[in-house]
Amino acid sequence: MRKAQSPKANPQSADRRAVEAWIPKALEVLSLALWRVEVIDDPSSNEDWADIEPHTQAFTATLRLSTDFWKQNRERQRLILTHEMLHLATHDYDRIVQNLEEALGKVAWSVLEPQVEDASERLVDYLANLLAPTMPALE
Repeated sequence: MRKAQSPKANPQSADRRAVEAWIPKALEVLSLALWRVEVIDDPSSNEDWADIEPHTQAFTATLRLSTDFWKQNRERQRLILTHEMLHLATHDYDRIVQNLEEALGKVAWSVLEPQVEDASERLVDYLANLLAPTMPALE
């Protein structure tokens, strides 16, 4: 989920534990309980509040949270995290599209890829905004 740039801050360990405790509950609610998500200490880029990277052949993923993620209120954090968890639901679709790159060639891919990326982000964001209020509280 993209964000505006701002100064860095360090996450509190209690906040991180709250996120780590929230993830399995959220995955259960979203019918994604097969997935295991690890929060890693490598912050996401300056352009994103958070970034999830699913493994291509296993139900595992790594979640990176920017320093600005920790500055958001709990409701905003829940929305951001819901958005990232929903990327796990769209992972197979995203991989199918990515596998077209070589077959389509550079010119066709340069036209298709940004459109598919934007459409996927809009869909995930739409669903996150619908579902986040019904997700478990981030304590």
